[in-house]
Amino acid sequence: MKRIVVRYKSIGLLPLFVLSSLLGVTRADKRPNFVIQPKSRAALVAVISRNDEPDGPANMDAIVLVENGKLRRPYAEQSEAAQNNFGAIYFKAGRTLRVTFGGGEIGTAKVTGFQSGCNNIHARATLFDNGRLPAALSALATDSDSLGRNASSRRAPTGDERAAIMKMVRQIYLGRRTPQTLLNSITTTNLTATDLNRDGVNELIGSFVLQTKAKDRRDLLLIAEPQKGTATFKAGLVDFQSYKLPAEEFDSARDFIDQLDLDGDNVAEVFVQQHGFDGYAYAIYKKVTGRWREIYTFLGDAC
Repeated sequence: MKRIVVRYKSIGLLPLFVLSSLLGVTRADKRPNFVIQPKSRAALVAVISRNDEPDGPANMDAIVLVENGKLRRPYAEQSEAAQNNFGAIYFKAGRTLRVTFGGGEIGTAKVTGFQSGCNNIHARATLFDNGRLPAALSALATDSDSLGRNASSRRAPTGDERAAIMKMVRQIYLGRRTPQTLLNSITTTNLTATDLNRDGVNELIGSFVLQTKAKDRRDLLLIAEPQKGTATFKAGLVDFQSYKLPAEEFDSARDFIDQLDLDGDNVAEVFVQQHGFDGYAYAIYKKVTGRWREIYTFLGDAC
């Protein structure tokens, strides 16, 4: 998936693009002390990614605050003062956050501070995960003592699972007027098996792209749900986009980040990152009355 890109301010803020277009392990004898969330403060959920620099600090973006199962924005997106006030509390140097992956804890992250990007703030942290977070992927970090207390369920798909999903993907593209001759050009950007509803059987979540020489683009975000008692899947979410890349070649694909049950209903919400015109945003999907729906968006940054 696309990493968090941190671009630092030089002269003031650049104008925001239209969002609707995007939208510890420490030493064995000394674990860090967790900062338990006071009851009066909403719990932070952030995305955390390894830095491109070897042994460099991890990067974090705030995504959402969770209070009694309700989601709210961390701060007003266009207010530099609100960003800095938030950072002084939630991204204060020395805070230790729990890191979750596939709905379960895999380590901790110790915040070392935060800096301003183009239109947002980005925290830095030291990640203690014993190598459990794959280098190319992102996880979630939270100061909640209760979120993400299940076992991590995320894994790579089996060969049979991958074959079943790719058959489904080809059918989806064909059903949306993609010529048969282009199907071999479909590229998988990510395909993950993870248990979203804690029933012991994994869903498959994938991001796929097809791009022609003429810059025609077709993106797919898919949640495939297993059929009980069979080895087959059905499409639970099909988020398909067909468009022509602009001259600057910024795409609007959506990539799976991770999953976490935010409201305690035993069905995890799905976090994605959406690309955009010189920027990116985040979205959260929730299963509502049997259907996956986008329920929340928040700006990552835009330069």
